[in-house]
Amino acid sequence: MKRICVLSRNSMFGRGIETLLAQEAGVEILRSDPELLHEPVEFLKQQRPDIVIVNCDHPEPELTGALKCILQERLNISVIGLSLQDNRIFVYRGEERQVRQVDDLLAAINE
Repeated sequence: MKRICVLSRNSMFGRGIETLLAQEAGVEILRSDPELLHEPVEFLKQQRPDIVIVNCDHPEPELTGALKCILQERLNISVIGLSLQDNRIFVYRGEERQVRQVDDLLAAINE
């Protein structure tokens, strides 16, 4: 089961993505009230989602700290930036791996 959180001040974006994903098996939606954006780092540390989805079309400055936290504190949370304007996603994984051979690098590339 993947725990997913949509962080956005735009309630239409957040609720729309939550509604679409809630119908899928193997997905648990963590409700994210836009007011949580005042303290997104604490929310992420407490809830520990597997994936955070953010809106790439309208970047939200208050999320910068949360995204830095995910990377700096190695919370092992993937961040997906979703652009509805051009139907693209950008995936960032805040994980660290040991590379011992070329197969390790290839495995990370192919995920």
